[in-house]
Amino acid sequence: MKDIVRILQQIAEDKNLSYHYGKKAALNLLEGSLEADTTYLLHEFTNRKSEYNRSGTKIIGANYEGKFFLVKQSDLTQGYFDPAEDSASKYSDNIEPLLSIFNSIGNALSCLDFTVEQWDNIDITDALDANMDGLLCSYKIRVPNE
Repeated sequence: MKDIVRILQQIAEDKNLSYHYGKKAALNLLEGSLEADTTYLLHEFTNRKSEYNRSGTKIIGANYEGKFFLVKQSDLTQGYFDPAEDSASKYSDNIEPLLSIFNSIGNALSCLDFTVEQWDNIDITDALDANMDGLLCSYKIRVPNE
């Protein structure tokens, strides 16, 4: 059985996202190595729970719970939202385009025959020391043993 870290890493690579895994404090230190036009999937430590068969004699799967940032470098001078669709803002330039990437990652997980029990996000701006805009994503995923 592949672990969620490797699963998300592979999906990120397939979608040309820069993947990093670690505790939030370590992810916060990426500031010096960030590129302006790159989308990052910053995966925080995950919680793993083994699932046993009915008799309790064999692990039949794993349940993963965790969070990740799906973000781009922020422009601190940019406004948060402009109602005109073609106007530049943190929402239109950085958050809105990431919504389709978020959905495509969720669809990729579903295509792998995993059970996605929770898949949601919240908008974030100027996050981490690197001032990133995008989505803070939460998940609960069940992965059966192969």
